[in-house]
Amino acid sequence: MNDDRTMTHRERRLSRPAIAIHDYLAGIGALAPRLGHGFSDTDLLVTAVTHPSWRNENAPGGEDNQRLEFLGDAVLGLTITQELVQRLPERKEGELTVMKSQLVRESSLAVIAERLGVGLALKLGRGEDQTGGRHRPSVLADAMEALIGAVFLDGGYDAAREVVMRLFGEAIELMIEQLQQTDSLDPGALSANTANWKTAVQELLQRAGLHPPIYTLEGEEGPVHLRKFRVAAVARLGETLLTAHGEGGSKKIAEHDAAAELYRQLHERIT
Repeated sequence: MNDDRTMTHRERRLSRPAIAIHDYLAGIGALAPRLGHGFSDTDLLVTAVTHPSWRNENAPGGEDNQRLEFLGDAVLGLTITQELVQRLPERKEGELTVMKSQLVRESSLAVIAERLGVGLALKLGRGEDQTGGRHRPSVLADAMEALIGAVFLDGGYDAAREVVMRLFGEAIELMIEQLQQTDSLDPGALSANTANWKTAVQELLQRAGLHPPIYTLEGEEGPVHLRKFRVAAVARLGETLLTAHGEGGSKKIAEHDAAAELYRQLHERIT
């Protein structure tokens, strides 16, 4: 006879706290319209967000997003390369290579994936999910490439190009605008200047439960063709105001310059 202090195996199993299972179906449903492509074959969309860890735990021998990631990487690279070659006929191959590498790097892809809500749509194994896989840059970047590959298979190159340009167009415009204001290309400076600092700052503040920053135009000077803008970026951390300043040939560039400095200040205090 069992006394009150003895539990059967089944009782011990049932007494463990339940671990919530993420509702990735809701995430997938919200992702498609944000991506801007209506899938004829929705299985492609599901496969694109299926991480190998989910397949290993739930469907050994099944399909995950690695093949689509391989394809999407090629489609993304071709699309970005085509746009840069057409838009910048005077630039040499080395300069275009640096620009492309910055646009398609892991951190850039992860930022775009976060913005689309890709993390909420991912089908992850339980271990990967519990260790932060939904916000891991490498996982998000791989899924973003897989989604581009899925769009390509579903709608062809024109459909994939349309999605890529919708997602990367602003970053390309900013990079070209910055490049046209310089006589030479400094890869190190390009890497820092073209990072999506405004998005990075906003996400850092959101994760800390804080309000987004405020950008204010402080002034502008110079002739029309050589205009220089000065912008201040301000974020509140409790009773403390952090202020960063930026300059650039357009208000947009000045805001990104200020956001880069503000991010460095925030990163020291929040992380």
